[in-house]
Amino acid sequence: MTSLTDVQREFVALGAAVGAGCQPCTQYHVRAALKTGLGPEEIRRAIDEAQVVRREGGVAVANVGRRHLGLGEEEVPGETCLCEAPKALVYIGSATGCNAGDLLARYLEGASTLGLSPEELSEAVQVAQLVKERAADFLRSDIERALGKLAPIAAATAGPASCCGPACG
Repeated sequence: MTSLTDVQREFVALGAAVGAGCQPCTQYHVRAALKTGLGPEEIRRAIDEAQVVRREGGVAVANVGRRHLGLGEEEVPGETCLCEAPKALVYIGSATGCNAGDLLARYLEGASTLGLSPEELSEAVQVAQLVKERAADFLRSDIERALGKLAPIAAATAGPASCCGPACG
């Protein structure tokens, strides 16, 4: 059974960290990528490519909303050339990180044409999911910290509750 190299795993992890929008994860994986021997320029390209996918994921979600509203206007995503395995791994990581399932399926298919085995692609998705879960943990901590700071303010300025339920109106 083939397995991803440390360098390949870091391409995936960088993509997932940027895709998930997680600063601590991105910082960690930049350091880890440097330790694997990746150079600053390779890491910068990986980060830039992951940001492209993050934007594409946002366009895809916005288009779903537009279709649901019956609006005829949709943004057209840019063409993506997955012409090398490192780029494909970054794209797989980023699509997983930003919940872009349709993009992920497309990138997995493209990566398979580059010679990455089903086992390697499965491992790439697993690595990305782990990074995404860690990003969610950081977000939960940030939310708890922010809400903790708001509790005294909310108690001091408590007014009538607001709701969006049927009883309002």
